[in-house]
Amino acid sequence: MAVGMLAVASLGMTACTEDGSATSAGDVNTVDAGLAENIDAAVESALQLSGSTEAVVGVWGSDDSAYVRGYGENDVSGDSLIRAAQASQPVMCALLLDLVDEGEVELDGEVSEDLTRQSDIEGVTYRQLCEMRSGLADYKKGYADVFVNNPTRPWPAQELLAQALSDSPESWPGLNFHESDANAVLLGRALHVKTGVEIADLLKEHVFSSAGMGASYYPSATSTSISGETLSGLTYPSSGGKAVCDAGPVEVPEVSPTMLAGAGATVTTVSDLKNFYTKYLSGAYGGDASNVVTETAPTKNPKRDKSGEPKEEVSDSGRQWGFGVEKVGPLFGRSGAITGTLTAAYSDPESGFTVVVSVNNSSAGPAFAQALAFELASLAEAQGIAPEMGWSAEDQAAKLAKRAVCQ
Repeated sequence: MAVGMLAVASLGMTACTEDGSATSAGDVNTVDAGLAENIDAAVESALQLSGSTEAVVGVWGSDDSAYVRGYGENDVSGDSLIRAAQASQPVMCALLLDLVDEGEVELDGEVSEDLTRQSDIEGVTYRQLCEMRSGLADYKKGYADVFVNNPTRPWPAQELLAQALSDSPESWPGLNFHESDANAVLLGRALHVKTGVEIADLLKEHVFSSAGMGASYYPSATSTSISGETLSGLTYPSSGGKAVCDAGPVEVPEVSPTMLAGAGATVTTVSDLKNFYTKYLSGAYGGDASNVVTETAPTKNPKRDKSGEPKEEVSDSGRQWGFGVEKVGPLFGRSGAITGTLTAAYSDPESGFTVVVSVNNSSAGPAFAQALAFELASLAEAQGIAPEMGWSAEDQAAKLAKRAVCQ
């Protein structure tokens, strides 16, 4: 109850002036007053349901209107830094495409040709890593409790990959879709070895600078804290992958970025993420190969015969996958979790509508952040500044209620 009351109180911390600007640095309000109120109410509810006390939200309409705001008592603003987790994972695929365009890497080249000392990745191509068709299993299930309960523990990429490979391959490598953060971890390691340049420097040169992501950076392996204004991370302790509610939420001011590495270590802001998705989905990375970003296929795998040929057609009406991004309705993006933070970022390349949300308790999981982003998108749709979503704000509010933690 105390967390919920603090969340409600926090909503009054940033006031807007009559000209539509805001009093806190980084906050912007040029949307209809009713939409702003509805966004605030939705965020208030999400803070309570997730056990969070802080949030940063950005909604950019198809009419160039915007609502960017921080919520919380610790000087949180629209400019606050966030650990974006898997919502930032597509930056690795943008980097890959840029290196392909420069002739450094072949999209259909085998990763084993560059990582000659890494076993059990024969036949895996760079393309498959972003399309999630490599057959690599995810590594997080085996480490879920450790990530939460010991968030500063360093994780060598080789250890994460070893865990993934111990459960690999998944069904029909090269053909079937299997979402796995091991793909991006392997991609980051391979691009570093291939170029001889640190991933932080590669991302700054090839992705962040060109996308106008001036506040974003890829932290060093030993950098467990964020300098500057940021969300104060919270989490419930974990046992068996489930929140231990009796213990109450604990503060996690330091988190090792190595638990996600290339799969989501990037530190950024909601506006920087908006800038990235706008550029990435426009086909600005990769030259002739850029069309792969929004070429999608169903994430549901068909039944296959012994030769791998599909035995049935799979409907393309559900969730789709492009190149490092999912597509739900008209929106492309990702949602993710790293200990202490949940983030979701989604954008419509046709209209330019974009929504980014981040809350400071990670226990509700990435699907919670996605539902909040989709709820705000539906609220914007009702005001005519977003495309038709195919769901209602009430639908997403119900999903948030189902995913509430420790209520």
